[in-house]
Amino acid sequence: MRGVFSLLFIAFMAVVCGVNDASAQSVEHKRGELAARTMDGAMVRVRESGMVSSAVSEIESKARRQEVEGYRVVIFKDNGQYAGDNARKVLETFQKNYPHINAYMVYESPYFKVSVGDCLTLEEASHLMSQLVGEYPESFPKREVIKFEDLGNTRADSRILPDSVHKQ
Repeated sequence: MRGVFSLLFIAFMAVVCGVNDASAQSVEHKRGELAARTMDGAMVRVRESGMVSSAVSEIESKARRQEVEGYRVVIFKDNGQYAGDNARKVLETFQKNYPHINAYMVYESPYFKVSVGDCLTLEEASHLMSQLVGEYPESFPKREVIKFEDLGNTRADSRILPDSVHKQ
């Protein structure tokens, strides 16, 4: 009987966590709602095993994260005298040609770098790089921390690159 309740609770939590409605209510809040008596006096008691509790806590902590490990494609890397100016030019040109792909300029001592894209997997970054290598032959994928808001911005446009790049 205890196993049945655990399974029911896991299914309920999957629905609650999966729906993730706009109010973003916590599991604790949902437990409180379930424990409140209805007008006819009915009440639900929620009992969970330690494994279920820790699994729910892990899911909640992941939901609160604001970033994820991913990849970007480095299209420029230089440490010369005019590296900063050159990086800005590369960034501006890329943004003009590919306005739907996020681009970033960073200084990682001693290099100025321009990286593009917000890729979740190495395969996605490799695909992007293969489409850019004609224009940026020195490009390479690099592991980066990607903010969730950047992922949303990139995926608002389902294309990776404009059609003109595909005509090689």
